[in-house]
Amino acid sequence: MAMIERPTAASGAGNALLLAIVLVLVAATGTADAQPRRPPDSDKGSDKPTDCTTTLGALPKEWLGEAFAIDGITLGGAGLKPQLRLWGVQTGELRDRQSGLETIAGMRARAALEDMLEKAEHKVKCRAARWDRDCHVVAQCTVEAAPAPLDLGGYMIASGLAYGFRLEEVLPWEPRASQRYAGAEAEARKVRRGLWPIWLGEK
Repeated sequence: MAMIERPTAASGAGNALLLAIVLVLVAATGTADAQPRRPPDSDKGSDKPTDCTTTLGALPKEWLGEAFAIDGITLGGAGLKPQLRLWGVQTGELRDRQSGLETIAGMRARAALEDMLEKAEHKVKCRAARWDRDCHVVAQCTVEAAPAPLDLGGYMIASGLAYGFRLEEVLPWEPRASQRYAGAEAEARKVRRGLWPIWLGEK
């Protein structure tokens, strides 16, 4: 009479473990196939000037016209398709990315920039440096003011409503612009001007 071997607890546990491993592998394979696969470097294409040029035309080396503030560092130019981003500066986001609500820092920066544009009757002159990844024209923009034209980026930094951004970049027409911006930022931070008390976490 044939003897039926009863599975031991150890062999039963081993079989269960093997089955669990197989199920995990099958599930993982199905999940990976279900996920859309992004082409390599697909998020870097907009860094290339050729992509922006294809959709918006050649980078305008200079632009003169009427502009308004979209946020603390971005201008919309009348009749100009791409937006203008002030060179060398960054400030608080106009809207909180999670809630979508406007931020105090962002509103203050935009208000200051818009006030300065209004004083100059919204007439600006911009010299373009490059495209940014969002196909904005990164430019140094000035408005007419006494006794000399006023650099909007430098004004925002000196007011304590913006800080230096990518200052390793050298402007061909003003090689020492980065040093000027860095000095203005240091002074604004030292005297806690504008938004610096908030940025430094002071109460």
